[in-house]
Amino acid sequence: MSRRTHFGALPCPAPQGQRASAWRRSYDVADPRAQVATTCWQASDGKAGAFKFFDVLRKAIWRYSDHVREAGKPQPICANAMRVFEALVSHMDFTTGRCDPALDTITATCRLSRRTVVRQLEVLRRQRIVDWVRRTVPTGNAPGEGPQRKQTSNAYFIDLARVPVEILRYLRQKLGDRLREPATQRTGSGPVPTRMAGKAGRLIAGFAATVATSLGQERTDRRRLAYASPEERFAHMYRGNPDGLRQHLELVELFSSPSASANLALYPSIRTKG
Repeated sequence: MSRRTHFGALPCPAPQGQRASAWRRSYDVADPRAQVATTCWQASDGKAGAFKFFDVLRKAIWRYSDHVREAGKPQPICANAMRVFEALVSHMDFTTGRCDPALDTITATCRLSRRTVVRQLEVLRRQRIVDWVRRTVPTGNAPGEGPQRKQTSNAYFIDLARVPVEILRYLRQKLGDRLREPATQRTGSGPVPTRMAGKAGRLIAGFAATVATSLGQERTDRRRLAYASPEERFAHMYRGNPDGLRQHLELVELFSSPSASANLALYPSIRTKG
């Protein structure tokens, strides 16, 4: 039995007999932080105002994507991303701006794979076109008998206070007074960390701790060796290699004793006459 997933988390099987807990920065559907629905067009214009707004916004997104495109590289907002964007728009309530379709609904609407939809939603979020808030609902479990909350669909929204300035400028030019800009900026939940991302984070943290520990030990050894005897330095140099240490000490002893030529230079009286 597979666990139902939301945007940002790849589908993975849940342990048998257990239920998945809610992700971080997820809010109850009734929480004010989850109430992100808004309209970017005048309410008096009705659905006609919404149609006009999204028609202009589509053109603005394509113009912006072409403007920031790097030479020799594909557009940052591709056709699949726009298909996902269109799917979100098709499931939006134009009266209130509410948009909370499930990931399966978005996938079925744009006829793309789940992985592609997840990836393109992240592109839209990174380009500040669309953002979302993760939401939860009660599970109905009795206290102490499992998770009390479970994940439900995300609430998606467009925040004109955060969209690229090129897009906002184009909207202002084309819509004028019919554009309704919010007074405050809203904050989304951000990307959901997948299991692989969590493992990678723990591995990096463990590696950093190991490096820090080894560097600290190396500094301690250097300070200790600065005042150590030659024998202690040799022992540190040949750790784990007793044969190498023995041979090194024998060479040191050999070269530290005066040679025959040195003895003759110091004591010329011992020369033999031929």
